[in-house]
Amino acid sequence: MRGTICHFIDKAIPNTEYCEAGDGVAGIEKAKECAPALVLLDLSLPGMNGVDTAFALRGIVPSAKIVGFTTFDEEFRKDLLTLDVFDMVLSKVVGLAKLAEAINRLLPVEGRKPDE
Repeated sequence: MRGTICHFIDKAIPNTEYCEAGDGVAGIEKAKECAPALVLLDLSLPGMNGVDTAFALRGIVPSAKIVGFTTFDEEFRKDLLTLDVFDMVLSKVVGLAKLAEAINRLLPVEGRKPDE
């Protein structure tokens, strides 16, 4: 799934710089290295779950926009927004087009690589 999302971002939102990690602990380490403007976070991560990872990321990069990406139902997604660690929580079911809309809405143009 991560590879599909990365490929999609490359095509749908050109000039967006990103890094990726396979689990919450690795994601936290990556965030320390690259201080992302936006984090797309699967809530069902191996090891450390997405909610705990989001709390840790908030402390490391407080200005980052954090988007949870999950298969959990709408009520659960709304509950997650009350935690004040997620800027948005999307259902994987809505597809990648909604993900592109979310990234374009949350990620300022200055957070992207300039056209070459």
